[in-house]
Amino acid sequence: MRLLHRDKPQHGEETIAIRAAVPALATQRLLSGGLTYEMGIDSFFGASHAVGADGPRHTHSFRVQVTLVSDTVDEQGMMRGFRGVSNVLNDEVQQLANRFLNEVAPFDVLQPTGENLAAFLFRRLCDGLASAEGSDSGVVALTLWENPTTYVRVRAAPGG
Repeated sequence: MRLLHRDKPQHGEETIAIRAAVPALATQRLLSGGLTYEMGIDSFFGASHAVGADGPRHTHSFRVQVTLVSDTVDEQGMMRGFRGVSNVLNDEVQQLANRFLNEVAPFDVLQPTGENLAAFLFRRLCDGLASAEGSDSGVVALTLWENPTTYVRVRAAPGG
C-alpha cells in the first residue's frame, strides 16, 4: 500500500494527498515506521565557578543542549512534547543560574568542571523527564558549552 499518491486537480497543479481510505493511526504508523527521531532542546544560564584549589573565580554564559532519541512517535506524530522537555531542562538550569557553582551541591565537594557539570545535568534531566513522563527519558546526550567555541558532551553508556 502506498502512503502518498499524486492527484492532478482541475487546474493542472500537482499536489500530494494522503489517502482518505487509510485511518489516521495506520497512516501515522506507515509514515513513521522504521525511522529514528532525534530531538534537541537548548537552554542558557550564567554562573561562575573556580576550578582547582587556587583557580580564579570566573563567569560563563553556559549553553546546555539535551538530545533525546526515540524509534517511535505517538498517534499525534510526536516522540515527546517540546514544551515538557524544555520545562524540565529550564527548571534544572535555573537552579544554577547566577550562582557561584562551588557553593551549590554537589559542587561544594566536587570540582565544578565542565565534565562534572555536564554529567550532573545529564543525570538530573534523565531523572526529571522519567518522573514527568512516567517512562524512559529518551535522553542520549547532553552538551554543555562554556563559551561559543568550547563544549563537553556526555552520552549514555551502552546498556546504561
